Amino acid sequence: MKDQVFSGRDVEEALTAASQALGVPREKLHYVVLDAGASSGRGLNAQPARVAVLMDRTAAPAPPAPPADPGSRAEKDPRAGARALVRAIAEAAGVEVAAEIEEAPEALTVRIEGKDVAFFLDDDADVLEGLDHLLQRMYQRALDPRRLVVTCEGYRVERDEGMRRTAQDLAEAVRRDGVPRTTRALNSYERRVVHVALAAEPGIRTYSVGEEGNRRVTVAPRDAEGPPEEPAGGG
Repeated sequence: MKDQVFSGRDVEEALTAASQALGVPREKLHYVVLDAGASSGRGLNAQPARVAVLMDRTAAPAPPAPPADPGSRAEKDPRAGARALVRAIAEAAGVEVAAEIEEAPEALTVRIEGKDVAFFLDDDADVLEGLDHLLQRMYQRALDPRRLVVTCEGYRVERDEGMRRTAQDLAEAVRRDGVPRTTRALNSYERRVVHVALAAEPGIRTYSVGEEGNRRVTVAPRDAEGPPEEPAGGG
């Protein structure tokens, strides 16, 4: 079944529209944010939010059915699942991209390639970040202890460097006034980048806080109370 795109003033309104149109509870929708939307500025029209509902993973209410085919590769295999999800986004958005998979002992990398990769990088890479978040939620536990990395034509290098700069800025602020700072929610790969970036910072310790899916890194004075300092590769 072809995936469907819904829009609204923001993501929540777009999801509400999808739920009503498909007759599927909001929490059972499987979707990717194509455009987070933007509020209107003076003299400008607001840009609507758009979400692509993945119809092969969103099931409308129906009578009991036989169990799903246990050989369903997209359900169980991160490689097949990543390719299928990127293909669904590409079809919904009308762009030409594909997922190339690179495997290494420490990580499985999903690399987005094709002539329309700019679609994933526009607006501060909102679509790529949404894809990353969804794949992490779907497959990171199955891959553990390997990391799942989602990247696109040099994006990861630039993103990592920006994250390191942010980590250094937080450390400098903590040294200045002694008040711990906490990052936004980060996936396991991003948390590792922060831990590694600050591992050798004098007077600074880092540790992760929060539940899975909302994990953050706290940057604190080395002598401050808190959980044990995490190793550079920790989560």
